[in-house]
Parts: sequence; C-alpha cells; structure tokens
Amino acid sequence: MREIQAALSANLTEASWITTSYMAAAIVVMPLTAWFGRVFSIRTYATVNITLFMLSLVACALAWDLNAMIALRFLGGLFGGGLMPMAFTVILTTLPQSKRPIAFMFWALLTVQAPTVGPALGGWLTDTFSWELIFYVQLIPAGIAWAFLLYGLDRSPRNLGLLRNIQWFSIAFMAVGLFLFITVLEEGNRNDWFTSDYITQLATISGVCLIVFISIQLYRKEPYINLRLYGRRNFGLSCFIFFGFGIGVFGTMFILSLYLIQVPQYTASQIGTVVMWIGIPQIVAAPFVLWLMPRVDARVLLGIGCILFSVSCFLNVNMSFDTGYWELMFVNVIRAVGQPFIMVVVPIFATSLLESANHGSAAAIINMTRDIGGAVGIACLNTGIARRSDFHVDHVSEHVSNYDPETTTRLDQLTQHFLAYSGDLQLAQDQAVAALNSLVARDATIMAYNDMFFAIGIIFLLGLIACFFLRKAPVQRRA
Repeated sequence: MREIQAALSANLTEASWITTSYMAAAIVVMPLTAWFGRVFSIRTYATVNITLFMLSLVACALAWDLNAMIALRFLGGLFGGGLMPMAFTVILTTLPQSKRPIAFMFWALLTVQAPTVGPALGGWLTDTFSWELIFYVQLIPAGIAWAFLLYGLDRSPRNLGLLRNIQWFSIAFMAVGLFLFITVLEEGNRNDWFTSDYITQLATISGVCLIVFISIQLYRKEPYINLRLYGRRNFGLSCFIFFGFGIGVFGTMFILSLYLIQVPQYTASQIGTVVMWIGIPQIVAAPFVLWLMPRVDARVLLGIGCILFSVSCFLNVNMSFDTGYWELMFVNVIRAVGQPFIMVVVPIFATSLLESANHGSAAAIINMTRDIGGAVGIACLNTGIARRSDFHVDHVSEHVSNYDPETTTRLDQLTQHFLAYSGDLQLAQDQAVAALNSLVARDATIMAYNDMFFAIGIIFLLGLIACFFLRKAPVQRRA
C-alpha cells in the first residue's frame, strides 16, 4: 500500500479506499452468485467472471490516478467476489457426496494458500521490481483457472427467463446496505466511529436497507438467497463458527502484519516470509484432516481446530520487542495445523443435510459469512489496538515518574548516551525524555497487540462451545 499510495499521490486515508472498494463489491455480489449461476449457467458465469476479473487486473496495473484505481478495484471486486462461492457451488452441484470431502480439502487448502503465499510473493515483487507486478502475477492462476473451467465444466442450459422476475427492489437494498456496512467497518476507526455524523448516517442507512432486504428474502416464496438456512441448527452454528474463523484468519494476519511493520519494522517481503508459515504446514495438515473425517466425529474435529487456533493466539499474548521470526514461526505452525480442522470440516458439515435446491444459497451464505466476519474482525481489532494502546500508555505512565528509581536510572543512562553525541546537557536531557516516551508508546502498542490476540483466542473458545450444540452429521465416506 505504501508504494501504491506514493505512486498515485494519495494519503493513507485516500489509499485505504482501494481495499475498501474491492471488499465491499466482493461481499455485495456474493449473495447473487447462485442466482446468476441459474440464469447464465455455471460454466458461462464462471468463465466470463474470470475473464472480466483478469481484465480488471491489467487495468489496475495501468491505473493513472487514485480515482481510477478505486473504481477499477470496485469492478474487480464485482467480478472476483463471485469466484469463491461459485467454486463452492461447483463442488456441491457436480460431485456426488462421496467425492465432496476431497474436493473441499483442495478448496480449503488453496483458499488459505492464496492469502499466505500472496504477501510473500507480493512483497518480494514490490521490493525487487514494481508494485504493478502484484496485479500482473495474478493473471497466471486466473488464466489457469479459466482454462480448467472451460474444459472441465459441462455446458448447461441458460434460464434467461428468470431475468423477467428479477427482484430489483431487494437487490438494490442489499447492495446499498452491504456496501455501506463494509464502508462503515473500514472507515469507522479513522472517523472515531459513532461520534462522527458521517459514520452514524451511513450506519443508519445501511441498517434500514439490510432490514428491508432480509425481510423480503425471509417472506418471499422464491428468494434469490435463502436466508432461512441460518435457522437450521447445524447450518446456523456452522456459520457462527465460520464467522469466528473469518475474524481469526483475517484478524491474526492483519495484526501480525501491523506488529511486524510497527515494532521490528519488517519490509513487505520479510512480513511475507513470516505469514507464509500459516500456509505451508496446511499442505500436510489438510490431507490428514481428510483421512480423519470418516473415522472421527466431525464435531470433534471442529473442536480440535478451535482449540489449536485458540492456543496459538494465547501463545501470542506474551509478545515483546524481542519477539522475532522463530517465535512467530512456531506459533504460526500451530495455527496452520488448526485451520484445516475448521476450513475443511465446516463446508462438509454445514451442507451434509441440505437439499440440492439450497446448495447455491448455502455456498453464498457460508462464504459471505466468513468474509463479513473478517471485515468485522479487522475493524474491531483496528479500533481495539488504538484504544488499548492509549489505555496501556496511561497505565505505564503512572509508573514512570521522577520519584521512581528505575525511571531516574534509565533517564540518566539515556542522557549520558545523547550527551556523548551532542555535548549539550539540556539537549541530551530533552532527547532522553523523548526517547523514554517513545519506549513507553512502543511497549503500550505491543501490549495492545497482545490483548487483541487474547480476544481472538476467546472467540475460538466460544466456537468450541458451539461445537457441543451441533447435531451429529452423517459420516463422510470417500469412494
């Protein structure tokens, strides 16, 4: 973001709209993917979507100013947001139930590898060459996916007649409501949340629009997304766990990256090498989970995943200025082993008792729930870091005074250090006080990050409790 921000002559607040526009557009289009698949056929919708997504990538690399980049990323979100639920739908609609576990294993594995390998590759490309390459490099997997879909998916009839009954009123309320909701989450912390009239107004409009949208979908006989699925015990609880999973996966990556930027001041490529350890161990862990599924109750596997993720977060609560690559790598490996127990099991468990007519809605709801969880998590964590940093600064400052022997000793050491360079006692004393304040702020920030990891750990313990209320699903046997 720093390189793109500099290239487009934007400040940090303006540049943040690059990610906000993509996230908002992607989440808006997710509920519509099942309906689009029925109208245009899955093969046509998927291949056209990827084609347009690739064009948006090239356009983003050629963006001439900030406004163009934001608009193009919004279009990229509209085309890219439907790919995840569409992949999910393809698995449910084209494969027999006995083949779905291995398909969901690959779906989960590749879903997680992208955001873990991506930062390492993107950081290296940005540091070594240019930020434009982070868009061009995506053309390779997108092109491969396009060819596979064109070859692998059978032609199916389109149902263009559904366009005559399109629910424009409901779609409009959904689009506006979700877009403003994501905007509130992304911009809330920068505008001090509901102390800002701007955020309050956006939140109110979003809430009204979403209530209207939900009401229409619940009471309509043939909704384009069946929100009543949330009321089914296994599906609803699975979505609750996946919502927490979204907070955990996106949240830990977010605060870990921020920590590495602010404290040890890692470069983009160095951050990528740390984050990468969340993805690499899953190549081994995911097949192991698949092997366990016919042998162990799915609820137990989900519980194991929640425990491992929770433990990994609790291991992060003692981070300090000296915490580095090896300590974080160990914790990330534990987190990586735990993720497939949730990522692979939840889709299978949530859809095992659903009728085929609800598969499209289920795919959209599950993916949307996880991504909204990620957006909510990042917004809350961003605010939490700011608020807890202020709290810890005040708390630490209470113990830093001229009457405290440790404080005076530390100030004397710093004063002597700066005096050796400047030879001016007053200047050295001022520099010593500034340096001590900087150390207090640094330690307060680290403690705030530790608090956020603790909060995520608690969320996964709540997910563990939810596992006890799930009904036993049919054993998944592979043919």
